[in-house]
Amino acid sequence: MSAHFKDGFTIIETMLVLAVTGVLVSTLLFGIGSSIAVQRYGDSVTSFRSLLQDQYARVSSVSNGRGAGWSCNASATPVQGGNTAPGQTDCVLLGRYISVVDGAISMATVVGYQTSSSAAANDMQSVKDNYALGISDSSVETKTLEWGARIAWPKTGTGAKNPTTPRSIAFFILRSPESGTTYTFTSNDVTPISAVSSLTLKDMLVQTTASFPGQGARTICIEPDAPVPEKFGVYVAPVASGASSIETRSFEITTAEGGDTKC
Repeated sequence: MSAHFKDGFTIIETMLVLAVTGVLVSTLLFGIGSSIAVQRYGDSVTSFRSLLQDQYARVSSVSNGRGAGWSCNASATPVQGGNTAPGQTDCVLLGRYISVVDGAISMATVVGYQTSSSAAANDMQSVKDNYALGISDSSVETKTLEWGARIAWPKTGTGAKNPTTPRSIAFFILRSPESGTTYTFTSNDVTPISAVSSLTLKDMLVQTTASFPGQGARTICIEPDAPVPEKFGVYVAPVASGASSIETRSFEITTAEGGDTKC
């Protein structure tokens, strides 16, 4: 009587196949997860850069949606009511105030009320001497960085700090009522929009000093919520005056431009 044998996999062979398949699936899932994290991080960096660039367009725009009856008093506090037509109010739209605290962003329009017309050495001094400054409450907007990202200090090089988070920064983008020139001022001391006063804004109108960044260059690193191969920073050029002064920089680009800042 002859014996019959059937071909098939042994238990050991089956276990090996399952183990190899598991490793391949895990690797594939890890690769997909990493790719998603990189894409989300890229969105975070790009959206923050675009948001800052957009502020310059809003500063240079002469149109606004405040409607008739909007004006401001001598302390640059906007008031609603009356019959003042747009374009004939004592208020002047001077710029934008932006505060960034970790991943929270707040933005508002800066208005001015002319109190005098004395001559000054430069545009900044003219605004300090001749205008009361304030925030238009109706213009306040809030956003967050995309995908849970937040701003951070560089790890090494110029401006580095340890730990790199938390970080805060304030921007005052001013369009001079005298010359029409646009200036960018930054400060590490962030005042919430609800508490911003004329003095707060005027204190930001300084040129760069050893203790105050003023109009100096800035690298704002973007910290992701998941590991990525490389981190990027949003670079603000010194004496920034327009959207082209804001760009995304990797460490490679930074060193090519003669810098040493690494996020």
